[in-house]
Amino acid sequence: MNSLHLTILSSQNNEAKGHLSNKSGRMICIAFALSLLGMVASSCDGKPVSLEERVKEYWKLRIEKKAELTYKFEAPGVPDKQTYLKKILTAPIVFTKYTIHSIKENGDEAEVELQAEYFLPGLSRAVSSSMSERWVRNRGQWYHHFPSDGDGTDMERR
Repeated sequence: MNSLHLTILSSQNNEAKGHLSNKSGRMICIAFALSLLGMVASSCDGKPVSLEERVKEYWKLRIEKKAELTYKFEAPGVPDKQTYLKKILTAPIVFTKYTIHSIKENGDEAEVELQAEYFLPGLSRAVSSSMSERWVRNRGQWYHHFPSDGDGTDMERR
């Protein structure tokens, strides 16, 4: 977290005037703001989450079929949330396992090579194949670049 902005109501604000008119009221408010700042700072080390951590969390959620949560990992420009959810939830492929083989970062772009295990309709056992994914960094955070065949109709093809 780069900065935390705290706004303390001015004593000239009519609503706040009655609550913070005395010195002890202002001191309590300041103490509360400082304790809140301390809690936030201690729970956040200020470092962005690594690409590997983002990939692991994304795939954990995909395997758990939590499409609502994986949407937050997708790069800006994916279809609207409802279209995304429909495509993910109606896709015939069901992922069961993954293994990251390599991560190659190049500036704000990265290629992640992984092995995925999944079920397809009509098969009695899981299938495994290699996959290559693009990830992009936007404002310091890594996002999955959801594949598309150009017109956005086959976003689950790998």
